[in-house]
Amino acid sequence: MDLLKQKEKEIKGFPYYQLIALGSGIAVSAAIGDMAGITTGAIGVLGQLGLDRFITPLISKRQTVRLFQWGIQAAEGIAQRLENDEKLRTDGFFDETPTNRSKADEVVESTLQTVIDTTEEPKIKFIANLTENVHFDSDFDLDTYRRFLNILDELSFRQLCIIKLCMNADQIDLEGLGNPNITTKVSSILTDILEVQDKGLINNSNPLMKKISELYSGVGGKTWIVGSKPAKYPGFSNNLSDKLYKSAKLDQIPYEDVEAILREL
Repeated sequence: MDLLKQKEKEIKGFPYYQLIALGSGIAVSAAIGDMAGITTGAIGVLGQLGLDRFITPLISKRQTVRLFQWGIQAAEGIAQRLENDEKLRTDGFFDETPTNRSKADEVVESTLQTVIDTTEEPKIKFIANLTENVHFDSDFDLDTYRRFLNILDELSFRQLCIIKLCMNADQIDLEGLGNPNITTKVSSILTDILEVQDKGLINNSNPLMKKISELYSGVGGKTWIVGSKPAKYPGFSNNLSDKLYKSAKLDQIPYEDVEAILREL
């Protein structure tokens, strides 16, 4: 990752063809389109991600688009932070191992299949945010990255919107909630809330969760630790949720997507 570590050596006129794997140039060219809008620094970072190694004739054009959408967004975020004089982590994350695979390489390889296979393309932005942040945060280990990647993969985009709602519960008019007409859509949203809660990403004490529990029968009443004895270290699930929220920058979810859920509730 020498290009990342040497910000001062910006890559002028980086040869775009290095991003294109032999035998799949047409698919990649169609996927990334005009490179003119991508910053020089981001092109260098994108080259270091080595996405060309994973493009094969077996990957469809749509999958290639997703792959480069993720790569370009992550590269832009990394390049911008380097431009702002933020420092990459220095805990050996980029160092080669006896197998010649650094943790940074493992991040790329861990993320590829998730990005290629997702059918909810709005989630790619937040996966890219996750990839960006792991390059800078020394407290962000590879196993936690994989865990968060799995969560983003398993949750729907609407469930990510629900996490944002709960994180901003203090800004919601909770007294204005309540829909006596339990349509299939409302029921589906409530089921999504339960699933997110079951993963430990919504705490029962969250104001929005408590209000939902009051309004809708069958929702709530679940706790992270079963039993009457209080947890010795409370707030564990909140810590997981907060870290995911910040690392994937879920605050960037458009307001209109969150508002659409509130209107139903």
